[in-house]
Amino acid sequence: MELTAEEFLKKAGLDDESLAPGQIKYKQHIGEKAGTSYTVVFDWKTDPNKIRVEVRPGLSGEMPHKKELSKFALWLQAENFLELDMTKH
Repeated sequence: MELTAEEFLKKAGLDDESLAPGQIKYKQHIGEKAGTSYTVVFDWKTDPNKIRVEVRPGLSGEMPHKKELSKFALWLQAENFLELDMTKH
């Protein structure tokens, strides 16, 4: 299935914001319980040919140190990301 960057952003809930090559956007999700808050990082800066979407524990947008990870839900302790190829085939 092929999606344009605009279609993807709309489906991801960023339809009210723009994302262009060279940008990084953060979308915070506040959990109901301690350790369940997380940030989705939309990175189109590191590699202009890909949008990397990563779920990181906490609300800072930064990956916590390993010793801090135990404070978060188990599913947030593992690396969670996907990369979307934005080049034309």
